[in-house]
Amino acid sequence: MNWIPLGLGAVVGAALMVIPACRYGQGIERDQAAAEQGRAALERITELEKSNANFKSLSDRDRCLVFMRDSGLPDNACD
Repeated sequence: MNWIPLGLGAVVGAALMVIPACRYGQGIERDQAAAEQGRAALERITELEKSNANFKSLSDRDRCLVFMRDSGLPDNACD
């Protein structure tokens, strides 16, 4: 009968680890999504610079506006 407390302890311990494990997994997925979005943004900037020679001569703010509009992000972040 000594195995009952041990088994119960294992079940309770496993149940308590579910929430931290799920949050850890969500954090990893969020970090991977952010890295993928950053990579996509870099590719868009590179493509804009290659395809539009006029883009290189724009001011920093104008380049930011072009990028934000292309990405569907709010323009006021460039101010």
